[in-house]
Amino acid sequence: MTKVRPRSLLQVVLMGFVLVLMPLGGMIWHDSQALEHLSQLTSDELERAVRDTRRATLFTTQAIDLERTLRRYAVLGDDRILASYQQQLASYRSLLAAHQSSIPDAEVYTGLEQALTWLDSMQDLTRAKAESTSPKFDEFNQFNQQLEIITRNQVDEHVSRVRATIADLMTEIWWVSGFVAVLSLLLVLLFTYLIIHPPAELVLLGERIGWLHDKLKELEQQKYQFLRHVSHELKTPLAVLREGADLLSEQLVGPLTPDQQEICQMLEENSRRLQTLIERLLDFNRLSQQEVFNLTPVALAPLLSELSAEYRLALESKQISVHLPTDPIMLQAESYRLRLILDNLFSNAVSYGAKGGQIWIRAGQDVDGGWLEVANEGPSIPVAERERIFEPFEQGSLVRQGLLNGSGMGLSIARESAMSLGGELVLVEDEQADVCFRLTLK
Repeated sequence: MTKVRPRSLLQVVLMGFVLVLMPLGGMIWHDSQALEHLSQLTSDELERAVRDTRRATLFTTQAIDLERTLRRYAVLGDDRILASYQQQLASYRSLLAAHQSSIPDAEVYTGLEQALTWLDSMQDLTRAKAESTSPKFDEFNQFNQQLEIITRNQVDEHVSRVRATIADLMTEIWWVSGFVAVLSLLLVLLFTYLIIHPPAELVLLGERIGWLHDKLKELEQQKYQFLRHVSHELKTPLAVLREGADLLSEQLVGPLTPDQQEICQMLEENSRRLQTLIERLLDFNRLSQQEVFNLTPVALAPLLSELSAEYRLALESKQISVHLPTDPIMLQAESYRLRLILDNLFSNAVSYGAKGGQIWIRAGQDVDGGWLEVANEGPSIPVAERERIFEPFEQGSLVRQGLLNGSGMGLSIARESAMSLGGELVLVEDEQADVCFRLTLK
């Protein structure tokens, strides 16, 4: 028989929550039903008690009114008083009938019926005068007082029964709540045990994931070590190649033909390109190691002067004019990484900028921190490539122009550097330029 097992820890947790909540939901439903019944019972009994008490009080008042009206009729003999007496008598009978349907078992109703028969016979004026001082009026009043006492006793009994019902319901609620609490606690303990002590398959899977994590970490370290070693190993023979190319270009070993000079120039250009690639590999490796550093105020003007001098030949060959900030700007950053960001953004602007175009470097401070923008005229970056260009070794579909050749790592290094400074590097729209990269520092 196949065992039913949850496929993941999430399923165990969700199953535990559902099973724990089921008895709690049942308890809430039971308690709501009990409280609704109790509320209805209390409301009905309270309304009945008020109604019966009010009627019992009216009996005494109407009995006194009947006696007074009858005596007035016996003295004055006015038919209008007799009509009022008949109306009061009919109202009393109606009230008594309603009260008898609510409290049917009182023995006093017999005496009241006899008294009402006697009062009904008092509509004759002669008899009314003869019986106006009869002691039966006192008996009638006593019957009404007895009915009021009986009514109050009945109301007290109803209240006692309601209290007993409330006590029973509260006891039932407490028992149900206690049972549900114990059941929920047992389910919580059961699923806590299942979560803390997972099946053997999950334990084995966890061990394999841990082993895989260690292997990936080891491979990552080997990758960084390989990049570091290869980069450093390449720099020594590259320096020799550049020195030899410089000696040949200076014709220290003899005059060169025009073809030989062209070959020397190719050697110098490609050796410079190779050196740039190696330096960027070192930069990428250094950024990936997440070195610890402190943020300090960095003056922007010296860095921009160095960049302008470094890219002077490329700017002159493409006839590009550069606009730098006129005010001295200080950015909270780390000097080396800010230099990396500026270098890569400026190199991009020079390489992809339009011939005879312009480059703007803007910077400033606002409430959120410092910001820096490098914008240039030239072909716009397609929307589909605006995020992909920040990936390593991704150059996009635009073709670089001029003396500088790219490795596809510049923008990746710039964004990594921005993130390491706690900032953000994004491509934004600009009204003045075709392409604008914005660096935000906090």
